Amino acid sequence: MLPGNDSGSSSSSGSSSSSSSGTDDNSGTPDLPPGTEGTSVHRKLPKVKKVQTDDERVDEDITVAKFYMNDDNLPGAYLRAKDAVKIQPDYSLAHFTLGQVAQKMKKKDEAVAEFKAYLKLDPEGEKAKAAHDALSQLQ
Repeated sequence: MLPGNDSGSSSSSGSSSSSSSGTDDNSGTPDLPPGTEGTSVHRKLPKVKKVQTDDERVDEDITVAKFYMNDDNLPGAYLRAKDAVKIQPDYSLAHFTLGQVAQKMKKKDEAVAEFKAYLKLDPEGEKAKAAHDALSQLQ
């Protein structure tokens, strides 16, 4: 009987120490709902900061659109130029680039509208002469 009592006493002392350590674990994380002892805890990660600013994104869109245009991937160039205009509708170079792609894709009305938008935003810009030349070809 002595060994039985010892094992019973060890069991109860073992369970009391495990329940006390279980209690310590839960008290360290007060946001655990009851009954979730022993389950993994998912912590919220900090929000990821923007990798690119809008200016950087638009510049990348324009660069990629020009690359695609030179590579004769006009649908890809068109989508990137459209994205640039959508992100920054007041950025003249985005309109000029979209006008160039639209012109190559034979989207005459859209090309005219984009070159006019460029000239409205930046009438004396570095691409103004090219925009005027493109408009005279399109009209």
